[in-house]
Amino acid sequence: MILAVDIGGTNFSLALGTPDGRILKRTTGSTDRSGGAAWMMERVLEVGRRLIASSPKVVSACGISFGGPVDFASQRIVNSTHVAGWDNMAIPETIQRDLGIPAVVDNDANAGALGELTFGAGKGCRHLIYYNIGTGIGGGIIIDGEIYRGANGNAGELGHVPVLPDGPLCDCGNRGCLEALCSGTAIGRRGKEAVRTQPGRGGGIRQAAGGPITAKAVFDAARTRDGLALELVDETCRYLGMGVAAAMNALAPEAIVIGGSVAKAGRVLFKPLREQADRFLMPVHRPHLRILPARLKGNSGLLGAVALAAASGAAD
Repeated sequence: MILAVDIGGTNFSLALGTPDGRILKRTTGSTDRSGGAAWMMERVLEVGRRLIASSPKVVSACGISFGGPVDFASQRIVNSTHVAGWDNMAIPETIQRDLGIPAVVDNDANAGALGELTFGAGKGCRHLIYYNIGTGIGGGIIIDGEIYRGANGNAGELGHVPVLPDGPLCDCGNRGCLEALCSGTAIGRRGKEAVRTQPGRGGGIRQAAGGPITAKAVFDAARTRDGLALELVDETCRYLGMGVAAAMNALAPEAIVIGGSVAKAGRVLFKPLREQADRFLMPVHRPHLRILPARLKGNSGLLGAVALAAASGAAD
């Protein structure tokens, strides 16, 4: 049995999982950003103890999916652009000391990519690119069946590919990154601004939101053919399509898998995204374009953590 931990900027989850990809028990909560890393580690240890105590079998390892850059070689968090206090933290050391099981950590997009490759939409692939689109945008690259980490261990930051010179400021400090334009946070922000500056339009967005405007409200309104919402979705898909096409042109994967909360939009996102990506692809790649929704959906991070622990040998 494996203890799986998924730490995000909006939510966190812990679960008991099996090496063949089944989730037996799961606990999910909202991330208290003001509490920082200390608050989160208290929750992880508290819930982890409870799950281990309730497990029908011995829990032999822990896999951790983290929403931010990770130095995989040293097994330390680099930082988090969303929650304070994570700089240079060695989560696996804390888990092993306090829970008594070996642990391994990677960023959430790498974990999600490995989860989808092992159990989900990418099963059977050897070359795959994964986008995790939620609070931010993470990326994971699989080459020859293994996570590609690059020379410094931080390859796959696909959310920080710039697609709009002098565009919105990104949390990474640059401007015009995919994350600053196409993350759930960014789509909600752009929706709010569009409704504010075009008061005669966007009634469907306001109705769908029923309060603060979110990415979900924009996509829900687009399904009702609200004109402003459709424009926002098309703009989002144009930028995201540019990023996807760049990745496809560079690496020629068998599939591009999109996960995270934004992927829950379904056809209203995927249809225009495929059309926009096709526009920017080299002709040689167009027949091979496969953009797929993550099959594991809300369990991508957790099952990625399970796959990570199993692949690392921590679960032996």
